[in-house]
Amino acid sequence: MRRIQALVALAAPVVFAGAAALPAQPVPERYTFAATSAPGDALRVIQANALVEEMILTGELARVTVRPDRNLPGRVHEWFAQIHRGVPIHGAGLSRQSADGLPVSVFGTTFADVDIGVVPSLGSAAALGRMEALAGAEPATDEPPDLVILPTDLGELVLAWSAPMQDLHTWFIDADGGQPVHRQSHVYTESAVGFGLGITGAPQKVSAWNTGVGFQAWDRLRPAEIVTMDAKGELIDRFSLFFPTPAWQDAVAWDDDNEWTNASITDAHAHLGMTYDYLARVHNWAGIDGQDGRILAIANIDRYYNASYLSPPFGPQGSGLMSFGETSEGVPLVPVDVVAHEYQHGVTDGAMLARTGLPVIGRQGFVLGPSHLTVDGETIRCGDEHTFPAIPFLREEERHSYLCLDETGSVTTSRDGRLTLWMYDGGSIHEAYSDIVGTAVEFSVHPPGEGLSRADYLLGEDVEDTIRRIDSPRSLEIRPGFTLPDAIGQEFRFVTVHVRVGRLSFIRYTRWGTKGNRPFRLNSDGYNGVHWNSTILSHAFYLAIEGGTHGSGATVAGVGGANRHLVERAFLRGIIDLAPPSITLPLMGLLIRQAALDLYGTDATFVAVHEALTAVGL
Repeated sequence: MRRIQALVALAAPVVFAGAAALPAQPVPERYTFAATSAPGDALRVIQANALVEEMILTGELARVTVRPDRNLPGRVHEWFAQIHRGVPIHGAGLSRQSADGLPVSVFGTTFADVDIGVVPSLGSAAALGRMEALAGAEPATDEPPDLVILPTDLGELVLAWSAPMQDLHTWFIDADGGQPVHRQSHVYTESAVGFGLGITGAPQKVSAWNTGVGFQAWDRLRPAEIVTMDAKGELIDRFSLFFPTPAWQDAVAWDDDNEWTNASITDAHAHLGMTYDYLARVHNWAGIDGQDGRILAIANIDRYYNASYLSPPFGPQGSGLMSFGETSEGVPLVPVDVVAHEYQHGVTDGAMLARTGLPVIGRQGFVLGPSHLTVDGETIRCGDEHTFPAIPFLREEERHSYLCLDETGSVTTSRDGRLTLWMYDGGSIHEAYSDIVGTAVEFSVHPPGEGLSRADYLLGEDVEDTIRRIDSPRSLEIRPGFTLPDAIGQEFRFVTVHVRVGRLSFIRYTRWGTKGNRPFRLNSDGYNGVHWNSTILSHAFYLAIEGGTHGSGATVAGVGGANRHLVERAFLRGIIDLAPPSITLPLMGLLIRQAALDLYGTDATFVAVHEALTAVGL
């Protein structure tokens, strides 16, 4: 009881309504910690630290890493994973920052009163075979599957086996019955110095390696080797490099005289180097993994693909892979903001893996909506079923009930229930940080202004296809009548269906949803809006630098363009050094404030960051 009281004193529990109707074990309460060094928060830090120490003594927390701060002498960062009877609770744990041995901040999520068996009925070999059948692919590594306790979307804890498979997903299956309970994608989508022209015609320096008979796009001058491969428009070359293979060395881009004429290779390779330099110079971050590991990318992958990042354990060396294709008009997707965007996807996951052993997991949560939605004369309501059409050779047609809750918070199929409207915070944070770094690198290498090779707050403008603008999200209409959000309350949320497999329950996103109180319907199912909702956080980044009056009427002073690095450091510190794997947008707002406090105290930079985050509802 003493621990529960302490937890309640720290933060309100996040309890998923509807769990009471599930036939599984009672759902434990989830608590989010946000004890900061802000003035007046000292008691929270003391209470949180005492709880950390108690849970270490009882074996409920295990220290995973302890790392000195990259920028502040005397600071130390620790990550503690929550353990139940020797099995980790996936993503649960606490991140503690200390200064000269005294606690500064504590962030994370834990579960109280966990009561779940940890002896699987399904052996590891049988579990791996089951995952092979589900994925239609072999395991991605030779490692045995991991046994974890998985928090599901609806709040219950399930003992599960997990392993990455060659379908580019990590699968989680019930360790008793073998049913799938979760699937996490690894794809994030969208020496000698030579010379070449990029896609805009601007000259670029190409750090190449002289092989004696020609030059390779293999930078061996920087502490981290940067290798750019050439798919030459052949999909098979891209697919073959998804998995560890020595064949990647044969795919390295090549030029006979070091005057590079392939614009895609020239820009991709040069812009990877610029991104490396920016992160090293401004943030003291070494490469993608923080340890100056080799950086691998492939360009000229044809028009079928845009730009993407494939996270470990995939890629030709198991360390990830960036890919750069073309627009539908054949323009290579290698401007500096696009390249830096994909690079940062690797940094976001790489930093989290280095500190916690896990990638960014993020959280999904819902708010209650109406009992029905109507778009263009078509209506869905609680009690209806949604049809997922068949996909030849992959999936038969499926029908599942929309996830609705009654007045007690239990899952219901009654017409009087209320639809649940879901949002994936973790993916939105991932995309926001990639846009933030893409913008920051562009400002570090180009002069401000409009037009090609100029620094601005637009994403994709150098390929004449602006997909997001973080200075004025609501000025960009992504579908008739719907603009990108610049604050909480404007986000895109989606209706989900409730999938039951035995005793397990999980959700799937449908094409129906709302933006604010306006309903919409997409052309297909499965999208969770992460690219669209990312502009809430990235717009706060813009406001903290440039200032201005937000649409809500809030005024932000901003630090000014000459001091943009101050804001960039605060935002990046939040994700690289402080964030736990399980994060939400509101928690990310607190983490960035803590980062600004660490670096600048309560001076004008902190005020600008705080005002900007407050303006967007974080």
